Order: sequence, then C-alpha cells, then structure tokens
Amino acid sequence: MRYLLLVLMLCLSTLFASAQSCPCTEQFDWLRQKLALNYSGYRDKVTSHNQAEFDRHTVDFREKINQAQSDTACLRLMRDWAQWFRDGHVQLYQKTGAVSDNPVEIRQRFADWENIALSETEARAHLDQDGRDPVEGIYDMAGGNYRVALVRRESARRDFAAVILQADSVWWMPGQVKFELRQNTPATFDARFFMRDHSMRDAKATFDNGKLTFSDLGPWHKQYPGTPSTPEKPQIFTLKQLDAQTLLLTVPTMNETVRLELDSLVKANASLLEQTENLIIDCRNNGGGSDITFYPLRPYILTGSVKGYRGQIYATEDNVEKYDRLSKDKGWPKKYRRQFARIARKMRRNMGGYFGKCGEATMRLKKMKPYPKRVAILINGYCASSCEQFVYYAEQSNRVTLIGQNTAGIMDYGNLHNLDFPCGQFGLAYPTSRSCRVEIGKAIDGTGIAPDIRLDEKEKDWVEYARQYLSRK
Repeated sequence: MRYLLLVLMLCLSTLFASAQSCPCTEQFDWLRQKLALNYSGYRDKVTSHNQAEFDRHTVDFREKINQAQSDTACLRLMRDWAQWFRDGHVQLYQKTGAVSDNPVEIRQRFADWENIALSETEARAHLDQDGRDPVEGIYDMAGGNYRVALVRRESARRDFAAVILQADSVWWMPGQVKFELRQNTPATFDARFFMRDHSMRDAKATFDNGKLTFSDLGPWHKQYPGTPSTPEKPQIFTLKQLDAQTLLLTVPTMNETVRLELDSLVKANASLLEQTENLIIDCRNNGGGSDITFYPLRPYILTGSVKGYRGQIYATEDNVEKYDRLSKDKGWPKKYRRQFARIARKMRRNMGGYFGKCGEATMRLKKMKPYPKRVAILINGYCASSCEQFVYYAEQSNRVTLIGQNTAGIMDYGNLHNLDFPCGQFGLAYPTSRSCRVEIGKAIDGTGIAPDIRLDEKEKDWVEYARQYLSRK
C-alpha cells in the first residue's frame, strides 16, 4: 500500500511539474498554431509561392528557440520569428504581473541581459570627443526615473545603444541596454525599446532640439552635452493658435483609452475651430489605436461622404471571444456594444472563413462645419494603422491637403485580439479582420498613403511650411 501511494505521489508530482514547466518550444508551437488558425492575414502572407521559404524560416527559429535559456530570450526569438509576416499588428509581449515581485528574483531573471560597462564619467568623456553623432548624449526619461547614456555601439541590428546609468536597481541595473536605435536619416530612427519588464516594443523615434521622441512611448530629454532639454508639461492632444487665420492641432495617437481627451479638446474649442480659416493637423509619429478616436474631427475635415472598403472578419472560436467581450464592455457606447453582439452571432454561423460582404462602403455625416476652409495634415512614415485610416478618409475631402511623406503602410489588417500563452507570462495580439482592399489588389500595407506635397528632411519646419502654404491657397 505504501509502495502504491509513493508511486501515485511521484506520478502526481511529475504531472504537476510538467504543468508548471513551459519549454520555449511548446510556447513557440502554440504561437504558430494560434496564428495559423486565427490571424486574418495568415492566408494572404503564407502562400504556395513562399511556403517553402516560410517553412525554412520556421525550422531555423525552432532550432534557436530550442536553445533558449530564459523567458526573455524565448520572447525575443518568437518576436523575431513573427517579423516574417511584416505586420506591425502581430505583437508579443510580457504580461504585467506574470512574474515575481521579489527584487532578488527579478534581478536574477535578467542577469544575462546585455550589459555595457559604462559610468556617467566615462560616458561624458566619450561624448566630449570629436565626431560624436548629435543624437548621442545623456538622457533622462520624461516623468520617469531612468537615466541613460546613448552611445554608438554598432551591431547587426543597431547603430546606437542606450546604457542605463541610473534606474530602480531592481528591474533595470546600471549597464543594461534600455533601447537600441537604427538610424534612417540624421533625425529619424527605428527603435527596439525594452519596457519595464524587459518586453520589447518596436517603435519609431525622432530627434529634434534635444528631445528624443518615441512613437506611443513618450519623449526622453538630452541633458549632456549642450543645454539640457526641459520636459514640457505632459499633454496628449494640443490646440494652438499660430496666427489669426491658422490653428495647429497635434494628434500624436489614436489610442482609444485617451479618445475622450481629444473629444473634450474639440468640444471646448468648437467656437474657435468654427471661425478660423486654416487648420493644420500634425499626425506625424501617430502609431494608431482606434478609429473611434478621430471621429470628433470629421465634421471639421470632411466636405461630403467618403468611400472606403468594407472589412471581413476571420471567424474562429478565439476571434468570436473578442467580440463577445466587447459586447459586454461598458466603456463602449451602447450602439457599439449591440453591434459587437451581432457580429459575434453572425461569426458563429460562418466559422472557419471570412465573414462579411466585400465591396465599397460609404460614410456619411449629417452635419459638416463650414470652417476651417482649408486643412493641412502632416504625415510621415510613422503614421500607422488608425492614423492611416483617418488620412485615408481625409484625403477625399476638398479642403484637405496631405503634406509630408508616405504613411507607414500598416492598415490592411486590424481589430486586434489578445490571447494569453499557455503559461500566462506572455501575451499575443493579432488582427482578426482584413480590408477588402486586399481582395481586389489595392492593399496599402508596405506602401502607405502618399502625400499631395512631399517634403524631405531638408525641410526643417514642416508646421511653418504648412502655415505658409495654407495662407497662400
């Protein structure tokens, strides 16, 4: 009897250990299965023409993933594998609260993080040398407790590395690399930014007048060398009068969580908007969010109905769950919750395929404001997703001129859903819908929306250019 009890305990112990263990290969296999099953762009991205290439890519990464010694390395490798889809909406992240809050355990967790031995004294000596890039320097995070030395440290995927000088000494220790930059132009960069929990975010960054600004992640202020940059009062959306005929509205995000702030700003300044002839809307570096955020701007932008393409939702059990959740989320207006519930019901009747009728769709507004008479929208390669949807509608208006550079080209697949990995420490976000543009060969992804007036980096002040353009129009 004691022998049987011992065997039973050993079996249970083995099962329990197995349930708690999360080898990276199992996480990776789960990721592959979920994307193949649910991702609305999968069947467009993985085709008979590139299947062999994709399979080789996957086999190569599975071998690397099999050698991963930490969750951090596992997550980074899975992200690198997912970049094959070239869709910024496919996102992997470390879940908040998924790890121990014990300082010793946290430090041990990231003990193998890349470390560059560099004190502030050594950083200053390096920065005092001739030939330093203007972006190099010592930076403080706006509203945070991080201080880094951004120095040139080239590798296969970066030109500059931000080395921690001061932090909380728990999640981040001196010497660890906080973010990396790859330079595109003297003032623009592709960034790999590591959050508090070391999860990675791809971002765009711009450098101007001592301020390094990351799309959707906020600014860092250069403190050395040169005159220290001073953080401005934090404000997401701003409206400023440039002259008697011109207003400047900055819209740096379409994040749905702050949509009411834009709505309140527009309502509070309705009389000013309705009597000013020219409006500049700065959408540069706007990484997107939700279309509902820009709705308060439509009466001031559009001059008639606008056309778009309907979207299709890929119907699976996981994807239905997204719309079930939204139908119960009281943060959305009641009419939207009802619409989400209808979508969920119809998806259940169309499982395993795209749900929704393709074709053009027309958006009509009951009332449009006569003012502003002329609108310039500033765009660049970091205006993405819902920002691009706003631009797509706006360019059809008779009073709008697009100024700048092509948008990011991340718009064809959207309506993200989030799933937890089996062990709960990682999360996956992926699109559940695709635009019918894809079906008829008018995809925007990878190309973006072109401006009416193209500017390059030689044009230092895009706002002033737009102001002068509107005053002459």
